[in-house]
Amino acid sequence: MVQASTRGTATVNTVTVNLLGSFALRIGDEPVHKWRAGKARSLFQYLLVHRGRVVLRDKLHDVLWPDSEWSPSSSSLKVAMHAVRQVLRADAAGGGAHGVRILHEDFGYVLHADDVWVDVDEFEALIEAGRMADKSGDSAGALRAYAAAIELYQGDFLAGETADWVVEQREWCKSLALRALDRLSAEALATGAFDELVRWCRRIIDIDPYREPVYRMLMDLHGRFGELGAVRRWHELCVRRLAEELGVPPAEETEEVYVRAMRSGARGVRAVPSAPARPRHLRTVPAAGTGPVRPEPRRRDARISA
Repeated sequence: MVQASTRGTATVNTVTVNLLGSFALRIGDEPVHKWRAGKARSLFQYLLVHRGRVVLRDKLHDVLWPDSEWSPSSSSLKVAMHAVRQVLRADAAGGGAHGVRILHEDFGYVLHADDVWVDVDEFEALIEAGRMADKSGDSAGALRAYAAAIELYQGDFLAGETADWVVEQREWCKSLALRALDRLSAEALATGAFDELVRWCRRIIDIDPYREPVYRMLMDLHGRFGELGAVRRWHELCVRRLAEELGVPPAEETEEVYVRAMRSGARGVRAVPSAPARPRHLRTVPAAGTGPVRPEPRRRDARISA
């Protein structure tokens, strides 16, 4: 059975760090708001993500000051490092409060942390737990792990920051979140949990706003419940985003689904039929590690909200 950890499980006297969404550092029960050097926060973030590994000084300089040439005589890194140690209450010899140490080794620095909770580590662990549960046939455990991971995913990795290493990590986290959402939406479709399916689809679009098949799924579902306004809004949003942000028109299939959903909705609210009447884009939804999902017949009369 997969045991999914929840947010905020770290106890007092530990270091807790949120990197998904807005950056937040808490040492014990005290949040850290001020950093004494301009690059100190970025230095801490990089060392934390790479903790346990020695990062050479020239690499750190490239990360923090990508537009300037590194010189061994530069004091900028030392100033930033001193500020980080002050925030963490750690000294240069390796001692310090809360089990966090930054040591100078082999022309670089390494961060060690005995008792630190980082949301992105928990997120990745839950995704892996879900994958392993699916692999072993524990579907319920996989779904619990994936749902817990999505609850933890509060936004882009270090939202608003633009360093290359941040963008790379951000895209990796997005791909993991989308994998989990694909699995959750596939299960919702297979079991006829259409309110839940709409919720997962909306999360997918929050992360990847250009997924046309998801817009088609939403239009089709709302059309089957007679919610023509929701059908129209999803269609308009899809067309506008594709045109304004990618410079491309919607696929022919998207327009076909829109017209069909409007006609279907105009005939009145009806139960969602099972697989035979379902359009091609709803017949299978890829689930991470499990292959196509073939929905079982199920009826539902309640409306779903946009």
